[in-house]
This record gives sequence, C-alpha cells and structure tokens, in this order.
Amino acid sequence: MKLVALVLAGIALAGCGRVGPGGGGSAEETLSVEGSSMEPTLHCAKPAAGCRAEVEDEVVIRAQPEIARGQIVAFETGPTARSQCGAGGLFVKRVIALAGDRVSFVDGGVQVDGRLLEEPYVEGATDPAGARETVVPPRHVYVLGDNRAESCDSRIWGALAVRRIVGVAVAIERGDRRIPVP
Repeated sequence: MKLVALVLAGIALAGCGRVGPGGGGSAEETLSVEGSSMEPTLHCAKPAAGCRAEVEDEVVIRAQPEIARGQIVAFETGPTARSQCGAGGLFVKRVIALAGDRVSFVDGGVQVDGRLLEEPYVEGATDPAGARETVVPPRHVYVLGDNRAESCDSRIWGALAVRRIVGVAVAIERGDRRIPVP
C-alpha cells in the first residue's frame, strides 16, 4: 500500500510513501521519495519542483536502537513541524547533531560543538533560516535536509524527538540498483 505523505510541502519536506516491507520477513521497509529536500542524495521524480530524476528513489529503512550523526532517518513529523511546514506524515532527513551537541550556523556552514561539519552531500551554503545556536535536548536529534535551500527541518521546527524515528536508511533503490548507505 502506498501512503502519499506529502502534497502541499513536497519541496520543503522530503516526504515518503510506504511501498511495503522488504522481502523474506526482514525488518526492512521501503519508502518512496516524494520531495526534494534530500536531493542530491535521494532523488524525487520530475516534474515536481527541485526533483532531478525521471523516477523517484526508494529508500530502504531498518529499525535501529542507536542513532548516529550523519545517518539518514525516517520519522513521523510532530505537530510543530506540521504547523510550521504545512504538511505532516513520514519524512526523511539527515542527523547532524545528537543530544547534548551545540549546533550553530557560521558563514554558510553548520558547526557542531564549535567544529565546522564537512558535508560533501550538501550543495551550496546553509542558510540558518532564522535558527539560533541551540543545544540539542536529551532524547532528541537535530536533522537537516541535504537540499538545505528546499528543506523545512530542525532549523524551523527544532530538534526531533528520537521516539518519532521509525528507521535508519540502509540502502537506496535507484532503478534496478541497490546502493548501500554508509
């Protein structure tokens, strides 16, 4: 069953539609990518604004007890995200900071605990979008879309409660290829 998670804010939130479980009783689930906030890492399909591919990617997620910086996570949006971004449902973003980390934005870059992050997956500068320096609260993570110019994320609605995370990306299915996510 395919759940369309996003219509209005397809650009702002990388929405996902559930495609179904992985094969053979695995703990994997496959989600179709329906918004451009994770471009160029995860492709959504043209003609949607900001999308680069003819067919959307599918991201394979797996439940994982530990969340690490740099991982791509799928999560259910909370009420603040739905209110601030105009949409809700299941979305994907990249974890850039963990509980206790101090996040700030300097000269188009993201700093965590005073160190500039190396983010080869991001094109262009990161606009703080009104975000101020913040310390990620306990049991939360700070998430950003890779397409920062088109992402409604923690800069707008704050840190994400870990309890909302439904899985961590383990692979991208692009056509007939399965690309592991490190």
